Amino acid sequence: MDKYTVTVSLDGHEKRVTCGPGSILMDVFHQNNIYIEAPCGGKGICGKCKVRVLTGKVSDITDLESKFLSQREKQEGYRLACMTRILGDVKVAARGQLEGAQILSTGLEYSVDISPAISKKFVQLDLPTVDDQQDDLKRLAHAIGIENPHIHISILRKLPQVLRDSEFKVTVAYDDNRILDVEKGDTSKKSYGVAIDIGTTTVVCYLMDLITGQQVDIISGLNAQRPYGGDVISRIQHAMGGSDGLNRLREAIVNQISELIKELARRNKISIDHIYNVAIAGNTIMGHLLLGVDPQHIAAAPFTPATTKAEVYDAHDLGLELGIATRVFLLPHISGYVGADIVAGILASGMDKNKELSLIIDIGTNGEIVLGNRDKMVCCSTAAGPAFEGANIRHGMGGVSGAINTVMLDNGNLKYTTIDNKLPLGICGSGIVDALAALLDAGIVDETGRMLDRDEIETEIGQKLADRLTEIDGLSAFIIVDSKSSGTGEPIVITQKDVREIQLAKAAIAAGIKVLINKMGKKVEEISNLYLAGGFGSYIDKRNASRIGLIPSQLQHRIIAIGNSAGTGAMLSLLSLEQYERTSLIKGMAEYVELSSTLEFQNEYVDSMYFEV
Repeated sequence: MDKYTVTVSLDGHEKRVTCGPGSILMDVFHQNNIYIEAPCGGKGICGKCKVRVLTGKVSDITDLESKFLSQREKQEGYRLACMTRILGDVKVAARGQLEGAQILSTGLEYSVDISPAISKKFVQLDLPTVDDQQDDLKRLAHAIGIENPHIHISILRKLPQVLRDSEFKVTVAYDDNRILDVEKGDTSKKSYGVAIDIGTTTVVCYLMDLITGQQVDIISGLNAQRPYGGDVISRIQHAMGGSDGLNRLREAIVNQISELIKELARRNKISIDHIYNVAIAGNTIMGHLLLGVDPQHIAAAPFTPATTKAEVYDAHDLGLELGIATRVFLLPHISGYVGADIVAGILASGMDKNKELSLIIDIGTNGEIVLGNRDKMVCCSTAAGPAFEGANIRHGMGGVSGAINTVMLDNGNLKYTTIDNKLPLGICGSGIVDALAALLDAGIVDETGRMLDRDEIETEIGQKLADRLTEIDGLSAFIIVDSKSSGTGEPIVITQKDVREIQLAKAAIAAGIKVLINKMGKKVEEISNLYLAGGFGSYIDKRNASRIGLIPSQLQHRIIAIGNSAGTGAMLSLLSLEQYERTSLIKGMAEYVELSSTLEFQNEYVDSMYFEV
């Protein structure tokens, strides 16, 4: 079979790969680890995987593909990678995922008694003699107080030589009943761990000193599974789509974690063998994909995961390229759609130990909500996140350079900012919330979510902004940035369809909150704290979130942004075995409410669709 050469120009670098005739460009990218934005996983429904065909022969634009491309983009050779077939040698230009990504790594401050699952101890053993022929392992175990130790065969094989090369002065790494490593001399102060938040969109790793409890370094990146779908359902579908789908997703995240940890070790001049513990929090689907466990039964009723319990594994058993002594502590999940990231957030907030009633909302690719205190907790998950992360929004995009992240009205004038002050390329979640709040304030969108015509607008400010109203593909639209100011050469707009997408998403969150409040037999006024977790919760404007009805107006001034609470909870679990064990207690006390089968949720959902004007 003939092979065609595909030359990909990506963020200033070129890569040449080959493929068979008729191959879909997105598949070529996947097969060669070339990552571009593709929230829908290549199903042709989001229009985000735009590339520019510079030279060569490809398939004609289909009617479906045409809907996602402007006339100017078509003239300049733009195509969707998921719908373009290779019919000859081609050269394409693409924009990668990593450019200027705004990844949240900070969280709540915390204090904890340092008591990690692993200990290191320097010991000076008695030398063997004719009168003391005690074996090496027993001699070592006695020195650290373990009666019947388990030791990995590779450590046992090196033990005799290490002891004699060091004149029986060694440092032992061990937990309750296992000798994990034996090192020459005194290395007792060299003990590190890594706490990891595996988000659907991003991965953040925190290098921690297990002796002092200090954070040494942080590294992050966009989740390497993103090319297979921007949300968990897309990834489940990819896992189900072929014999190698699940393994491809597992390898993507395992390899990414290995490389991130190696980079942390390299730039801090730490031996990879001195990283002993890894604590991981992530949603339930991310946990399954990390383990290579089929998550497909989470996607359909009754939404059953394979496991939700806390587990401890040797790093090598998971395929992680770390030291032989490294152990991985996975935090527990509550249900198929309320995962370890939420358990970690509860741990970080301390709401499970407080008398006062608190509410946690984490709006990512899904919206997870927890209400409770030390006596009781109830939780739920709503399918709300993709719109707030830019998916299904015409000019929506993630929090990267050039994304509009704030929109405001100033004396009747519309103003905006972008991430890194770059020319605007699209609009991310916080900007979308701001834009909708501004349209409501200006009287351009009514209580039903309908974008009004010019002659229907009654407010003075609305009339002043009416020139920004237009029509795109038969939809009413409001221009945020005109074509002359845009970095794409095309206007950046909010369409009537975009308003509806946000309406659906905010209604799901608002209705979920109401159901949990009713389930607890409480009133919204009784909630003392509203913790907003994750990047979206940290960057949104509190007033505008209340304005569009995303959060109850009564709680606007009780909001506490807790940042990457999943990362904070993972750090606590890493530094203290007691805190790690506490996550299982949290799991046990949290009652999950399935909203999809709840009539009350459906009624609250409909009521929550409306805006206050």
